[in-house]
Amino acid sequence: MPDSDVLVVGAGPAGSVAAWEAKRAAPELDVVLLERDPTVGVPVRCAEGVGDAGLREFVDPDGAPWVARRITRIIFVAPDDTEVRVADGTVAWILDRTRFDSFLAERARAVGVEVRVATEAAGMERDGDGRWRVRVRGPRGEEVWRARVVIGADGVEAMVGRWAGLDTRVPARDMESCAQYVLQNVDFDPDAIYLQFGDRIAPGGYAWLFPKGVAIANVGLGIVALRADGRNAREYLDAWIARRYPGGTTVGSTVGGVIVNPTIKQTYGDGVMVAGDAAHMVNPLSGAGIVNAMKAGRLGGRTAAAAIREGDTSARRLSSYHRAWMDLLGEEHRTHYRIKQALDELDDGFFNGLARTANRIPERKRSLGRIFAHALVRHPQLIPVAARCFV
Repeated sequence: MPDSDVLVVGAGPAGSVAAWEAKRAAPELDVVLLERDPTVGVPVRCAEGVGDAGLREFVDPDGAPWVARRITRIIFVAPDDTEVRVADGTVAWILDRTRFDSFLAERARAVGVEVRVATEAAGMERDGDGRWRVRVRGPRGEEVWRARVVIGADGVEAMVGRWAGLDTRVPARDMESCAQYVLQNVDFDPDAIYLQFGDRIAPGGYAWLFPKGVAIANVGLGIVALRADGRNAREYLDAWIARRYPGGTTVGSTVGGVIVNPTIKQTYGDGVMVAGDAAHMVNPLSGAGIVNAMKAGRLGGRTAAAAIREGDTSARRLSSYHRAWMDLLGEEHRTHYRIKQALDELDDGFFNGLARTANRIPERKRSLGRIFAHALVRHPQLIPVAARCFV
């Protein structure tokens, strides 16, 4: 029965960073990273956008081969198609997730992490000496690995968390169904991301266009099924594309779910932690999760290494991981969740008016903070919303 000190399940950004950080913090430990797909980063399951500041905490994107596009503007689109342009300068990057995820996994391998692809965790249970026994299926057949700490970075499925007895359930109102196409031959500002809101466009969510180059982009949307009119996410997306980008050619597609629920109440147990989407560590307002996942992986990897060195991998010891996450971003995400709930109560007419209000601000002075302050003056019905979210 093979042994490992840290066994990480899932080689997305959370898992690869967790494995890398654990090995860097304690080089003497045996760290193993499992990925169920044959190739790390394939298939791509997100829109591939990431903020500049957060990304630079981990890597330098300038000139990197895993960058598809540098973004300098955000264009918000109201339900009636009124556009509001915000920002001027590097605000985000569109990644090539296939290359980016592979880069992170190879970086972990370079410091001594054992990376196994096409290898799936199939179940786990505690043994008599306080370790986890993890059943693994892969090219070598079925094996059982013993691990002192297991880090679950296995996405929205969150099987590690369930096996460990953690409550990873998602209320139906907080799960968005998403569909996305890679669309060619479409006309847009290649240096901007587009976000459009509206009940008839994407009820409970929003539609997006993230450029991957000139005339090619990730075009998708997410909806909350409970608020939809019976159509699924792909049907809403087809209708949106037919109206805004009728000449586009689809060269790829993906569907999936995005959790817009705050971090689960307990992200740890005896010898186990969960990170990234598996722990609902997604910004509930935007659905962004790549940088959040890497930050959680960093905390999880360092916590695992320190706990093993101390000889204490109990839930009590690993609870420091949860506290650190909540201090870092968890409490902020709770605020974002309250904002999302409040905005869900406002109709399309309100957002159309808000867009016209925002466009009265000179573009060079148009920041999100200034738009919000201006909106409070011209739309006093926002004041109770702000009070509920920030007071």
